[in-house]
Amino acid sequence: MTAVKRCPRCGHVKPTGEFYRRRRTQLSSFCRSCQRAAAHLARGRRRLDAAAGEELRAVDRARQRRHRAPGDHNPGGGDVA
Repeated sequence: MTAVKRCPRCGHVKPTGEFYRRRRTQLSSFCRSCQRAAAHLARGRRRLDAAAGEELRAVDRARQRRHRAPGDHNPGGGDVA
């Protein structure tokens, strides 16, 4: 039997092959097509409004710094408060 999962954004039940993998074993919450659509919209927002784009990039840079910080590795996953 093929494993399936429901995408909460589009509501379709799809095979697990239609979802990206996170941390090798976990599946992404949203299907690949929904994630691509969201990325496309975000890219468009950044291009239309330079100030909003810079703010989004600043948030992304801060997230990456937190993720790459030495000693802050969280093997259990999830956000560290």
